[in-house]
Amino acid sequence: MLSTLFIVSIQSIVWGQVQSKVVPLTALPAGLVYKGKPLQALQFQDQTGDYVALTTETTTLEDQAHLAAYVYTSNASMLWQLRDGISDCPLDRVAVFVPGSFKVTDLNKNGKAELWVAYRIGCRGDVSPSELKIIMHEGTTKYAMRGMGKLKVGNAVQPDGGIMTSNGFRKSTFERYAEQLWKAYLVEVME
Repeated sequence: MLSTLFIVSIQSIVWGQVQSKVVPLTALPAGLVYKGKPLQALQFQDQTGDYVALTTETTTLEDQAHLAAYVYTSNASMLWQLRDGISDCPLDRVAVFVPGSFKVTDLNKNGKAELWVAYRIGCRGDVSPSELKIIMHEGTTKYAMRGMGKLKVGNAVQPDGGIMTSNGFRKSTFERYAEQLWKAYLVEVME
């Protein structure tokens, strides 16, 4: 157990993790304006203030699925929001956050938190990969990495996909970390 704690502590130091705590969805601060069903909430602090981050999902019609992420200041003012999804899809809709991707760092050690989230979206009627997006905000500055993921069915990883189509992290302090996240999140397991 101690060795596990030590490894986690080293990873936090190496990757500049900012302490954050999970906010129970039943205890969301009053005044937060959002759409959809809350999925996960985090509270964190950096040199600019105290914040609450929230992810939500919305499925209003049979052919739609939407995701959103928000960051609010301590007085419940929205700092930024991310909204994406699938509309007009009569087939199988994919709109899911990658488990474990909602995190806070300070990789460039400037005292400003970076909030990360990764998700998959797609409309498919066959065995094909979804689009994979990794989004990071430092304050109101947005960075994004987008492309096609890979799909694992049974024990086999399908040959198509795995292509990064845009990388807004290039030549930034965050590039290496974002690329490691891309590799970690690339394969979607289809059951």
